Amino acid sequence: MLDLVLYPLSQPFFLRALITGALLAIAASFIGVFVVLKKMSFFGDAVGHFAFTGIALGFLFKVDPILAAIVFSVMVAIGVGYLEQRTTLSLDTTIGIFFSGAAALGIFLIGLLRGYRADLFQYLFGDILAITRQDVIMAAALVIFTLIIMYFAWRPLLQITFNRDLAQVNGVRVKAWEYAYLVLLAIVTAVSIKTVGILLVTALLIVPAAAAKQAAKNVQQLLTLTIAVSVLSVFFGLMGSYYWNTASGPAIILMSLLFFILSLVW
Repeated sequence: MLDLVLYPLSQPFFLRALITGALLAIAASFIGVFVVLKKMSFFGDAVGHFAFTGIALGFLFKVDPILAAIVFSVMVAIGVGYLEQRTTLSLDTTIGIFFSGAAALGIFLIGLLRGYRADLFQYLFGDILAITRQDVIMAAALVIFTLIIMYFAWRPLLQITFNRDLAQVNGVRVKAWEYAYLVLLAIVTAVSIKTVGILLVTALLIVPAAAAKQAAKNVQQLLTLTIAVSVLSVFFGLMGSYYWNTASGPAIILMSLLFFILSLVW
């Protein structure tokens, strides 16, 4: 039994995938906690489609697709926050407008690409086993960046989440912190796409936090359990995909769904 676990870990490509997946799981956990608490699942899904359009722009203009996805996602996320605050439209309505627009633009841009682009499917469905050393470094940098931002943003975001008006009265810069969170959400989502793909990245943000929420008694426990569920989902998902010879991204998400089902039963 131990050999079944140790053998994949002796493979460099598997070890890179595991390290990168665990790092991205930690970053996604900090974001996912607030996605669940603030009931922003639809926005998390929309950001994935924003990143999809950014990737299409990257292919079209021959720049790094992930970098293009980050820049475009951040711009659109800020645009959503700005319109939500400046108009009478609800957040869901604003997200829906940008969601449909980004998806349509992404499909249109892909139509402009010449020839068959097999590498595009890597971003649609994810290919964590193809992770490079550069991707590991990027994931580590993302975690450090996320931890630094959340060190300062954790308390203000909690106050805004549970009572926005009271937070404003207490001197919290509500709009600034909300924009900071939207930007961080966009960045983490865009970088995570290479791991699980555009179609599944929302589940990486939502499902572990939703599973942890069933057992957590406070926010600190919620964060701890979310990280645990995310990292374990990556580990067991990768192990399952390795031995069953199936796609790693869906295996990771299915494992997190199994943890969610177990949390409901428990």
